[in-house]
Amino acid sequence: MASKTPKPDARAAAKAKAQAQVRAQERKTTMMIVAGSVVGLALFGALIFFIVNQSKVPELGSDGATAPAAADATGGIPVGTTGVVGEAVPTDVPRVDIYLDFMCPICGTFEAINAEDLDELREAGDISLYYHPISILDRYSSGTEFSTRAAGAAGVVADQAPEQFHDFVATMFANQPEENSTGLSDEEIADLAIAVGVTEGVAANLADDDFKKWATAATQQASVDGMQGTPTVRVSESGEFADGAILEDVDYFTEGSLKAYLESLGS
Repeated sequence: MASKTPKPDARAAAKAKAQAQVRAQERKTTMMIVAGSVVGLALFGALIFFIVNQSKVPELGSDGATAPAAADATGGIPVGTTGVVGEAVPTDVPRVDIYLDFMCPICGTFEAINAEDLDELREAGDISLYYHPISILDRYSSGTEFSTRAAGAAGVVADQAPEQFHDFVATMFANQPEENSTGLSDEEIADLAIAVGVTEGVAANLADDDFKKWATAATQQASVDGMQGTPTVRVSESGEFADGAILEDVDYFTEGSLKAYLESLGS
């Protein structure tokens, strides 16, 4: 396999980099985020129009679209207090759903700014945290369908190496390719997975077509559930997935804002 070693302490390194950028260019960064979000909305709408008109896209949960064992009907992958998919996931606290595309640079910024805060709240049992790897930016990987391959690989890790899913997400963003590149190859994705503890046997399955079909189906389901771009954050105070719960009034690109909002729900 091609060698691509992930950065040490991926979350901390990515966060430090993002903080420096925000401090130095706060106004410029904000303008870029707004502009990027508008473009993302348009691209997502166009892609979903394409997806829903394709007869070959299976419904989420149907045969041929293998879902991670712990994923729910929305395509969300729960990470519990122990950091393991599907283990020790509280049900009587606010539910937080994060929609992300591994090619999306704004998702990378979101991860760098908020990952540690979300982990702290998750580990304390103050929230239940669900990740939605989706694929809306395939057109920006020079024909390699990186977004779909990466989301499908995340599904395989969640299913077959649930202890490593959380770290896999972090290292994928720490090694995020630029838009309009070819993205990471299947071998490079496998190398990153192995570097965070996924066995070579599981890594050999990361390009499974059924999980890629699940990623496409999950993307379609996300659009049905109201997600219009990435990153999107949905917060349901009841602890159950709820319509109309997408956050629009919280500036989650300002460090600490999302954490403060979530903490206020328990006060």
